[in-house]
Amino acid sequence: MGWFSSSTTDSAPAPTGAPDRSARAQCWTGRDAYFACLDKNGVQVPGQEDGKCAQEDTEYRKVCAGSWVEYFNKRRVLQLRQDLMERKAAEQIQAQSGKR
Repeated sequence: MGWFSSSTTDSAPAPTGAPDRSARAQCWTGRDAYFACLDKNGVQVPGQEDGKCAQEDTEYRKVCAGSWVEYFNKRRVLQLRQDLMERKAAEQIQAQSGKR
């Protein structure tokens, strides 16, 4: 078999094409529910919740493509870090303007 062979060893059929609008909406709903659970439990990094959000995580992974889950999880961590840096910068600016 060559590199570009069309046969696969997996028994599950590969998804065809991009997800439609309703599939994307389901994914985003699953993601939002999972991230809300993480927020409720004070977890910043997905996967470090020690099973507290297992049901939401299972649903999220069921309705979203693996690449989307990976992207959304990384994006969450980056966004939380950016928000923290912006808050610290705002506090520093406020502290400096108060000294004048």
